[in-house]
Amino acid sequence: MANEVALLERLQRLSALQPQVALSPSDDPASFDHLTVDFPVVVRHEGQWLLFYTGSDGKAFRLGIASSQDLQSWKRIGLVWDYDAHQNVAAAWLLRHNDLDEPMAKLRRGLFWMAYVRTEQGSYWGSLELAFSPDLERWRPFDANPILTSKEGDAWENAGLTAPCLIEREHLFWLFYIGRNGLPSMGLALSTDFLVWSRDMENPLVQFSPDYLTGRPFLVRHGSQWWLLVGNGRGIKVAVSEDLRRWKVLEKETLTFNGVDNPSSPYLFWHDGKLWLFFAGGKDGKRHIFFVSGD
Repeated sequence: MANEVALLERLQRLSALQPQVALSPSDDPASFDHLTVDFPVVVRHEGQWLLFYTGSDGKAFRLGIASSQDLQSWKRIGLVWDYDAHQNVAAAWLLRHNDLDEPMAKLRRGLFWMAYVRTEQGSYWGSLELAFSPDLERWRPFDANPILTSKEGDAWENAGLTAPCLIEREHLFWLFYIGRNGLPSMGLALSTDFLVWSRDMENPLVQFSPDYLTGRPFLVRHGSQWWLLVGNGRGIKVAVSEDLRRWKVLEKETLTFNGVDNPSSPYLFWHDGKLWLFFAGGKDGKRHIFFVSGD
């Protein structure tokens, strides 16, 4: 309980700060991300910070990457991959270490792993896939893709899947995702080998009726608890769990940020004595990536 109260208080203090822009849509009309940047993932790798994100030019969703030395000034690197067969992908998530103070990508089988959604044109909904890389730069789609589709799912998710969040715990890979059939909800699938995925019998795990789940869920371990942050259309909601299945939504807690519409897809970590929260949100008619930071 002490950890819960302390982290909640820190999150509340963060939401009172003025958000700073980490990345905005490109000024170049020919760029893949000149209309939208969304779904931030921030990891520490080889002495620098990497920001993976989804960009859109109004025709397709593709995955981009930027770098920083200080978490505040970001420089675009380019596309994660750039060939036609895999351009329309979005909402990437990197397998990472589980704890709040370990914002680093996690090697498995000598490779880094990414989960994402292969989308339909103009939509964030589709099927879930994996890609792998030896260095976080060269990515190759998994041969067994797609790993999860709505056709194989239950009624609550048969209109589409999106926004995966992949973690490893107790020799299992836990794939959290958003499914919909009307109201979007969060479900879970598990695997031992990335090849065979079994949906959890308790799905859907989290619903916010009559609110909506928006963006991508974020899960992290802090002490003995797991924390879930996810957008609900007005702000970012918080839930806690001991076992990753039974979630207590903190009903009175909705994090909102001055000047930002519909904050979603949060990404939270502790570094150098500060709590850092990145998220996507609307401003001046476009989606940007923002951050707030404090002790």
